[in-house]
Amino acid sequence: MTAPSVMVAGRQGDARGRQVAYHYGPPHWRPDMKDPYRARQPSISIAYLQLLLEILAERGIGAEVLLEGVPINAMLLNDSQARMSPAQWTLLVMRAQALSQDPALGYEYGLRMRPTVHGVLGYAAMSAATLRQAQEISVRYARLRQAGFTFELQEDNHYSYLTLRERQPIPVMRQFFVENILLGVARATAVLLGRDLLDIPGLEIGFDCAEPDYYGQWRDRLPTTRFQQPVNQVLLPAHYLSQRPVMADPLASRGAIELCERELALAADQEADISQRVRAELVLQGDGYPTLEQVAAKLCMSSRTLKRKLQRHGTSFLLILEEARRRDAQQLLEHSGLSIQGVAARLGYQNPANFSRAFSKWTGESPTSFRHRLRYVIEK
Repeated sequence: MTAPSVMVAGRQGDARGRQVAYHYGPPHWRPDMKDPYRARQPSISIAYLQLLLEILAERGIGAEVLLEGVPINAMLLNDSQARMSPAQWTLLVMRAQALSQDPALGYEYGLRMRPTVHGVLGYAAMSAATLRQAQEISVRYARLRQAGFTFELQEDNHYSYLTLRERQPIPVMRQFFVENILLGVARATAVLLGRDLLDIPGLEIGFDCAEPDYYGQWRDRLPTTRFQQPVNQVLLPAHYLSQRPVMADPLASRGAIELCERELALAADQEADISQRVRAELVLQGDGYPTLEQVAAKLCMSSRTLKRKLQRHGTSFLLILEEARRRDAQQLLEHSGLSIQGVAARLGYQNPANFSRAFSKWTGESPTSFRHRLRYVIEK
């Protein structure tokens, strides 16, 4: 059967402020047209479609019905490594909501989300040393699973604030995506802590939309939920951040993080690769790490432009520098004969206590404990 031509259209201002149309459609739609938002690039794991099919099957809607008329190869369902494009995923979600006649499908999908559906990213988060590290992992690698969104993570003395941001226009099904992502984050938090979703006092979800008509039917299954908020956000009391996930395994988490890094590097295009290019420049030298100005000069741009580009992709120079320090700290503690104070100085910490605090935040253990544990494993 020939798939019907399907187009999702919207308008976006160009560099001169003019309104220009953008179109999402199947692969054969105007093949010479540019794809500025990579809507037809296979970037979304097929595991998300498999979860959707689980939900629909319970309602008597089979895979062949959902896929009818959608330009996607059904054979992909048998390949755990397969990916679909944002355009295909959007069409499938639209069709699922129409077939189920359920406007609250985003709620159910989010509540049914298992961390393992996220693949290696889910395993990296589940095995993290602390819930704080799990959140940081999720923020850093979110683009591997949600091409259209990114996360921002902030923390004060009372709460952590995990804010969902759109990396590109979401012309249709925006509410479904926002609902399922935020509820999926909340449920993952409960799974990591070994608790029921409703047994996490202080956990809140904020949506920027008005309260939908179907919310009343789901109120008793959701944590505290607020509508018409300035941003889409999950709030969690700060005291949970230091808690150890029930499946914590720092060594396994590091292995999963390495796989995420590899996947991130492979998935990056030239523009999105700006953070990878910065990471490549942040090599520890005899006099420490290059400065923001030095890295910007190497990349042939001003420091202001570099900061703006990094912010656009949900990160910053300081965050990438912290990642480099974390990576190199583990290498130095494992392979060098430097003292803890020497490692701290090598990484640019004037006060060793600041390094120890940072390392404990990254890994859930002190530099001394980390080094002793590694030596014990090696000797054994």
